[in-house]
Order: sequence, then structure tokens, then C-alpha cells
Amino acid sequence: MTPSAPAAPRPAARLTFALTVILLAAHLLWVLVAWGSEGFRLTVSALIYIPTFLLGGATCILNAPRAPHDASAWRTLGAGLVSFGLGQGIYAYLLLVLKDPPFPSAADALFLLALALYAWGFLRFRRTPGTTLERLRLGVDVAVIIAAVGVFAWKYVLYGVLTGYAGQPLAAIIGLTYPFGDLALLSVLLLVALRGGAPLGARDATLGFGLACLIVADQAFIVLGANGTYQEGSWVDVFWAAGATLFALASFAPTTTQRPSRRPALVQHTAPYLPYLALGAAFALLISGDRSTSAAQRGVLWGTVLVTALVVVRQIIAFTENARLTDALRRLSGELEGRVQERTRELDVANTALRGLTEDLELKVRERTAELEASQARLAHQAQHDVLTGLPNRALFQDRVERGIASAAREGGRLAVMFIDLDGFKAVNDTLGHAAGDELLREVASRLQDNVRRNDTVARLGGDEFTVMLLGVNTAQDAASVAQKILRALREPIHLADGAAHVSGSIGVSLYPQDGADATDLQRHADIAMYRAKQGGKNNITFYAPEMNAVDAARSAVEQHLRGALDRHELTLAYQPLHNAQGLVVGVEALLRWQNAALGNVPPTTFIPVAEDTGLIIPIGQYVLNEACRQLAAWRAHGTAVDRMSVNVSPAQFAREDFVDIVRRALQHHRLDGRDLELELTERLIIRDVPGVSRKMSELRALGVRLSIDDFGAGNSALNYLMTLPVNTLKVDRAFVQALDQTPGAHRIVQAIVALGHALGLDVVAEGVETPAQLLQVRELGCERTQGFLLGQPVPPENIRA
Repeated sequence: MTPSAPAAPRPAARLTFALTVILLAAHLLWVLVAWGSEGFRLTVSALIYIPTFLLGGATCILNAPRAPHDASAWRTLGAGLVSFGLGQGIYAYLLLVLKDPPFPSAADALFLLALALYAWGFLRFRRTPGTTLERLRLGVDVAVIIAAVGVFAWKYVLYGVLTGYAGQPLAAIIGLTYPFGDLALLSVLLLVALRGGAPLGARDATLGFGLACLIVADQAFIVLGANGTYQEGSWVDVFWAAGATLFALASFAPTTTQRPSRRPALVQHTAPYLPYLALGAAFALLISGDRSTSAAQRGVLWGTVLVTALVVVRQIIAFTENARLTDALRRLSGELEGRVQERTRELDVANTALRGLTEDLELKVRERTAELEASQARLAHQAQHDVLTGLPNRALFQDRVERGIASAAREGGRLAVMFIDLDGFKAVNDTLGHAAGDELLREVASRLQDNVRRNDTVARLGGDEFTVMLLGVNTAQDAASVAQKILRALREPIHLADGAAHVSGSIGVSLYPQDGADATDLQRHADIAMYRAKQGGKNNITFYAPEMNAVDAARSAVEQHLRGALDRHELTLAYQPLHNAQGLVVGVEALLRWQNAALGNVPPTTFIPVAEDTGLIIPIGQYVLNEACRQLAAWRAHGTAVDRMSVNVSPAQFAREDFVDIVRRALQHHRLDGRDLELELTERLIIRDVPGVSRKMSELRALGVRLSIDDFGAGNSALNYLMTLPVNTLKVDRAFVQALDQTPGAHRIVQAIVALGHALGLDVVAEGVETPAQLLQVRELGCERTQGFLLGQPVPPENIRA
């Protein structure tokens, strides 16, 4: 605990104390320079310190609330001062009025009450509580010191007082009570201060000085009074006033809470020896006295015997306390040893558990380290490998090609880079789902690895694109042989969970060092060669040639300008009429045209493949559908009677899940019926996903939309599909129509197609008619409609006339 902040003294306490100090100063001045008559001096001397005691007592009582724990002690001390002041008032009355105050008198009762209140007040100051033996020892110590001091008092004061009041037993008793009471008070104050656990602070020191002043005054009064030499207004009275003032001053001292505190070293080491010093002093007085048997010497002897007896009692108490402490220490030592043993056992158990935990922790750390290393290895592998197939990815393939080039450069060797794009993969993905597509890609990866050497590298770049690096290639034929093996492996049916799938591949090949000096160039040139292989009919192998750069640059330019063509309104539609057998216009076909400021008039055969490869065909196809419907509605609104609008649909456009909805919204937006629209589909689109195509065709036919197979006979025609799909029209490929004038067999082919279409209940359209002979033959063969430059070229919408 720390010292508590004392409450501020009350203003009334400050005032009473200030008056007390003023009265003390006036008293001192009066003693030094007393003037006036003898009666005046006697009156002032008898009355001057009465208010000093009353005001000092009031100060102690008013300051009592400042120290809640010691409030009763201060009130008791204040009451003692007031009692002394009242007693002095009675004494002054007896002196001034009766002229000869008796001894003892009523005033002595109040004086003795003041001594008792002082003692009671000192004892009520709060101290650290002790044990019974400690309190008993303290009492014996007080008794020893009182007895020793009493021996000296008997020798030098009390015996004289007793002799002076011979024949007056009550006066002698009262006279002896004052010095004994003063000595007892001083002993109680000192022992409580020194042995109570608190320092000898400002309060105790001030109270000690005040009590010393009172003792000096009392002893001087008794001695002088016994000798008959005491006079009112002498220096003795100043000590009484000073004692009262110091008591009042002590009430202003800072208060302390109950706490142990270190005392001065001298006091701390001296206090336990005070009883023995008192005994030694008593024996010294006894030895130094004469050897007579006078009453004074006998008093010293018996006093010394009493002090000795009390010291013996103190020693017995000390021995008893030491024995108790020894037993307690032995008991505590046993308990401590037991606790140490118990704690040792607990520590052993804890250490055992800790060792177990440490071993578990080490094991877990090793396991976690192994997991982290495995995880890092997996992450490193995933960073350089394709997740689906486990093949190296683009980054790792690039690194291996660079390493292969470095090795070939050192050894003067060659290597080949192949770029492989699967043909038909999208149809499998769209038809059988992505899970089947993933399974197919894993099988393709396995077949590619089975057809190259272990030191060659197969990688997947993404989608259906693979790359292969062949090391140690001596000639282009070596690379071609491996490419042929790969194509044969790819053409083999791939058995999936949902059925067999068929794909092929387009392979582009570049060679080091003639086709590139670094990995980037080799891969780019192999990619260019792969696109040339696709353009050459797919399922093909093409080696890179320098002139392909020009083609690739041109294709890149087409792609770059095509991306903004719609926004720049560069794409337009031209319309080519379709005639019936009588030569009347029965419909038109919408044909896409592109006029670019930088590239000029770009043919559809140039930009349509680019649009399909880049995905731009989706927004372009939607634009064509909406614009064609808008134009048909506009013609009819202006009185131009066009029966039907034919629109070409790309495979990517038709594969969209919402394609039927797109067609429906276009018809509704332009207020057209389904029979006003004919969609032209390629054979390649039909055989890709027969169930899905059939479902969408049925939905379109439900809208009334007519469906036509465009360029029939140019691809791998599957006749069984014609029996199941809801198709309305067959369009004979222009290559057969234009061969009618040149190739005898062409007539029989066209005749067979027309007969097939009619047998299935389909209309037949001959496209690409450019000469009268061709027109005559297709009409004779039974084609319901004809289309070609002979009858009408593609023209702007304003040139269409019904």
C-alpha cells in the first residue's frame, strides 16, 4: 500500500492553530518582558496559557477527520488538552480568587484526566497488529523501561517529593502521580513508535517533543512546588504552552495508511536492546550509590530488583517465542520440503510430457516439412505442366526448345518443332460434353507421347493445340515420318465413356536452323505452317516456307482490321436473286461484303475463315441475320415483293445454345413469318453433332423457317442424315454446276443429286450458273431454283426488283 493523500485541513483548524501559535509567542514574550503590577502579572501569568490548551485541543479535534483511521486518537488527545486547559482554569480561579490554592484540588483531577487521555490517545493510533506474545513482550518492555526510569526518578525526584509532602499522604500520592504519569506517557509513545511497525515520522516526532515539553513542565512544577520555589509566569509555564502547541502542530502532519516501513538503521538496531540498557542503567545507579540503608537507597535496590525480574520475564517470553518460531520454522521447512518434492514430481511428470510433446512436435515438423516439400514440388510441377494431361506447358516447352537449340548449336545438329491442332475436337466437346472432351485430350496426349522418343518433348499449349520438339533430326523427311505416325495415331477411333470419337490433326513443322534461330521463331513458324495445313484441307502436314510469312502477315492484317469492321460500319450485305424455272425471282440470298479503307474490297473467302478462327463470326453472323430480316421487311414496306430471304449460318453460330431464340427474336422484331426466312447450313455442320443439330432444326422448322443444305456434294455427304433431319432444300455445289460444260460425268452427278433430293421430297437449287448451257441443263434436270451470275449478280438492296 502507498501513502494516502491526506485531506486538506479545515479552515477552522487553521484558524485555531494560528491563534495557538500567536498565544505561544505572546506567552514567551510575556515571560521575557513582563510588566505591570504584581497582581496584573499574576493574573496574566495564570490565564495566558488556558486558551492555548483549549485552542490546541480544538485544533486536534477539527483535524481528526483528516486521518479516518486515527480520528478517535486525535479526538482523545484534543480532549486531553481541553481537560488540561479547564483544569488550569480552575487552578487560576483558586489562585486569583482564593489567593491560596490548596493541593491537591479539583484542578488536579482534570490534570490527571489529561494524562490518562494522552495515554489513551497514544494507544489508539493505528499500528500493525502483532501476535499475543509480541503484545505481551511489548508490555513487559514498557514495564521494564518505566521501572528503570522510576528508579532514577525515585533517586532524584520522587524521594524528594515524598519527603516534601511528609505528613500529607494525599498530596504525596498526587504529587507522585504526575512524574510517574509523564514517564509512562513517554515510554508508551516511544515504544509504540519504535515497535509498532511504522517509522518515527513527523507526527510521532512532533508528539514526542510536545510530550517532552509537558514532562519538563510537570517535573519542574513538582520539584519547585515541593521546595516552595515555584512562581507563576516563570519559564515552566512556557513549556506547558509549547507542549499544547506541538500537539496541535502534529495533527497537521501527513497521515499514513497502515503499512510496514523501514525505520532508521540506528533506531531499528537499538530498539530491541532498550530493556537491557534500562536494566544496566538501574544496576549502574545501584552500584554507584552509597552503601547506606536509607529509604532512598532501599528504593533504588528494590526498583533494580523489579527491573531485573521484568527482564527475566521478558527473556522467558523471548525463549517461548523463539521456541514457537523454531517449531514454526521446522514445520514450514517440512512443508517446504514436501512442496519441493511434490513440485519436483510435478516437474518430472511435466518434463516427461514435454519430452513426449517435443517428440510429437518433431515428428509433426518432419511430416509438415515433407508435406511442404511435396506441395512445393507439386506447385513447381503445376507451374510447368498442364493440369489436365500432365504434359509440359507453354513455358516449359519454350525452355526445352531453347535448351535443345543450344545443344544443337554446340553439336551442329538439327531439331524440329511441330504445332498440332486437332480437327473435329469442338464437335466432340459440343456433342458429348466437356468431360468427354477432357478424356479425349488425355488420350491424344498419350498417343502423341507413344509416337515420339523419350528425349523428345510433347506439350499442350491449351485447348486442342499441342506442340512437339524432335531432337536429333537429320533431314526434313525424319520429321515428316514422325508427323505421319502422329496423324495415323490420331485418326484411330478414340473410345470414350459415351461412345467412340473421331478426330484428325493439322500439323505445321519448322526446322532448326533454317526456319529460325530461337524458340520463339520456331514456334511461330510452325504455327503459320499449321494454319496453311488447315487451309489445305486439314488432316495434313505442312512444312514452313519463308513465303508463308507474307500469307501470315496478310492474315494478321485481315484479323486486325476485321475486329473493328462492325463498329466502323464496313460490313454490308449484297443480295443475289434466286429464280424459278420460269425465270421469275422467288427469293434472294444475303451475301456478306467487306470494304476496308486499308485493305480495299476483301473477298469473303479471305475474311470468313479468319472470322471463324477468331470467333468474330458470332457477332458478324448475328448482324447478317438481323440486317437481312430488316431489309426484307423494308422491301415489302416499299412494295417490292420478295418471297424469301436466304441467310448463310456458320457452324459456330449454329452451335450456340440460344441460336433458335436469336432467330425467333429477329423475326419478331421485324414482323416476319418463319416461312420468309431460309437458313443455309453446310454438310460439315450437320455431321458434327447430329442429335443437337436435329433438335435445333426441328425447333426452327416449328417456327416455319426453311432449312437448306449448302454446297451439297462438296464434302463428306452422309445420305442417312438427309432421311432424319428436317431439311427443305439441297443446293448443288457450284463446282458440279460449272463442270456441266466441261466434264461429261458432271451431268450424271447433278442428275443424281436432283433425283436424290426429289426422292426425299426436297427442293433442289443449282448455284453458280454462269452460262446459258448450264442454265438449260439444270432446268432440264429438274432444279426448282437457280442462282448465278448469268441470272443476276449480288447487288445492293436498292437494285433488287421483283
